[in-house]
Amino acid sequence: MNAVGFLTTIFFSPALVRAAKECTSPKLNDPWLTIDVVQDHLFPSETDSPGAKEINAITYLRNVIVNPMIDQEEKEFILNGVKWLNDLSIEQHESVFVQLSYTQRSDMLHQITKTNSGRKWLSKLLTYIFEALLSDPVYGGNPDGIGWKWLNHHPGFPRPPIHKRYWDLKKV
Repeated sequence: MNAVGFLTTIFFSPALVRAAKECTSPKLNDPWLTIDVVQDHLFPSETDSPGAKEINAITYLRNVIVNPMIDQEEKEFILNGVKWLNDLSIEQHESVFVQLSYTQRSDMLHQITKTNSGRKWLSKLLTYIFEALLSDPVYGGNPDGIGWKWLNHHPGFPRPPIHKRYWDLKKV
């Protein structure tokens, strides 16, 4: 055993070591993959309704996160939530969240609701899912008005053109 392996076994639990070895794929460490899976779990597709995937909830949230108008603390909170969720998943199931079964994912999401930060994180993600469902498609969610059609909503006019999204407007 090399020095790194020895130190790792001393300072980290066996579960964390196994999970770290298994999680060598950079894709599994991508926070957006985890957020996408969480969004899909929170707002799944049904035969008669769109889910997070169909409303492009992940695209909408990415657009929000890269927007310079959003508070830096909120960006960090959303991305740190992924780390907290994966740490708990590794601790309890020796795998990152995206590698868990549906039942294990449900359990992990239920467990994080027992903390104030966990509840706030899930609430924040749900808020952005609903924004993606209801917002104008120029913001990245609700493609072709799929959410509006599902809810039988008729948007007001004028709708914003792509070059007049709120984040593209300059302060006067």
